[in-house]
Amino acid sequence: MKKKVLVIDKDPAIIDVITFMLKDEGYDFLVSQKPFNIEEVKDYKPALILLHNGLNSEGSLICKLIKGNPDTNFIPVIMSSTRNDLPQIAEESCAEAYIQKPFDIDDFLQLIRKTFLIS
Repeated sequence: MKKKVLVIDKDPAIIDVITFMLKDEGYDFLVSQKPFNIEEVKDYKPALILLHNGLNSEGSLICKLIKGNPDTNFIPVIMSSTRNDLPQIAEESCAEAYIQKPFDIDDFLQLIRKTFLIS
């Protein structure tokens, strides 16, 4: 069974790159529709969430909602952003990992694989 990844981002160009990358690696994926709804996470049951922090500055709040819910808190989250303080934001939001944008595709894939191994 393919591992499922939930992509929460607003940038169509980034979504295209990420979904192409995930498809090429054989993952199932769903791009979250806005506004964010925790029920979507519960229903889809992803093995990993890729979350952009810049969603109207709500990425950290979304991560905290995911990590604060007993039905979703076990799902690893990788946050992404262009912000210089992303390491601090990811830590405060309880994300398992983070990657700065713009990112190298190979580095991002390696981080996804590593996150799957530790989850």
